[in-house]
Amino acid sequence: MLNNDDRRLLMELQYNFPIVRRPFNEIANRLGTTEDWVLGKVDEFVRLRIIRRIGALVNYRSRGLVSALIGVNVPDGLIDTVAKAINSDSQVSHNFVRDHPRYNVWFVTKAQNKEELLKKVSGTLSRFDLRDYVVLTALRTYKIDVKFDLMRGVSRTKAPPLPSEVPPIESTGLPMDFFRKLRAIKVVDEPFNEIAKIAGIDVDRLGDLINRLMKLGVIRDFYATLDSDKVGFRENAMVVFKASQELCERVALIEEATHVVLREITFGEWPYNCYFMIHGVSKGVIEDSVNDIMRRLGIGGYEILYSIKNLLPEMPNRLELTST
Repeated sequence: MLNNDDRRLLMELQYNFPIVRRPFNEIANRLGTTEDWVLGKVDEFVRLRIIRRIGALVNYRSRGLVSALIGVNVPDGLIDTVAKAINSDSQVSHNFVRDHPRYNVWFVTKAQNKEELLKKVSGTLSRFDLRDYVVLTALRTYKIDVKFDLMRGVSRTKAPPLPSEVPPIESTGLPMDFFRKLRAIKVVDEPFNEIAKIAGIDVDRLGDLINRLMKLGVIRDFYATLDSDKVGFRENAMVVFKASQELCERVALIEEATHVVLREITFGEWPYNCYFMIHGVSKGVIEDSVNDIMRRLGIGGYEILYSIKNLLPEMPNRLELTST
């Protein structure tokens, strides 16, 4: 059970993580406590899997990949078997049962191009004679990362939309080991020394480099990723609707929305092209937030698809250099 001090610390780790020589000491000063207390609590949170990692991931677009969300009509008795086959693809990053009357299994995968992606999706699903599915390719990803407001009980991510054009990761001149180390730092008093050394710069300049990489869209926001269930956020939903590019981009400015993506219907029939995710401590919190968001945006027709079961429980361990 998290107490108020725990929540305050986790909020700092999510929303205000400092890229400085001794970040945990900086956080301790903000909270009016000691570095040893902060390090001890963070170590405990990592050990209990409340914190999955502290770091940043590479934007999949900087690796030249395309991403798609796939919704499939799967008979109930086949769901676990089909999920196992889907998850054998290492590029699958999310896989859920959601409460849609037609498409009940939803997963995200990536490939070098749309043709390759469609081929591998159809190859997997045809093994089970599954022909009723929709492939929604990402045209523009505005927002990806998930943060939890532990005071309000709803997801909240305040970040500018990701750039529409992202340079290839090779253009940064940084070795891949730099990005691998950056995705999960160690819980020690000076966690950035090795990362800065790999980049060939002084640790005091690392913050500027990371901020520059985030502005380019090569990496995403640096923060502590929490386990939703262990901090009480046991409900999440995918909200889908039809929108112009401008309207979909406006959704990314809504703090409660986490993943925000403008999509193209590449295969199948589907009436919506914009989607976002929202997380909360209850369905009531989510519904109140969604109704308020849609009222503010002037959107009348939409669907809320709640997640019923996570079919990829090892998702936190797939710390690949890609994301949704």
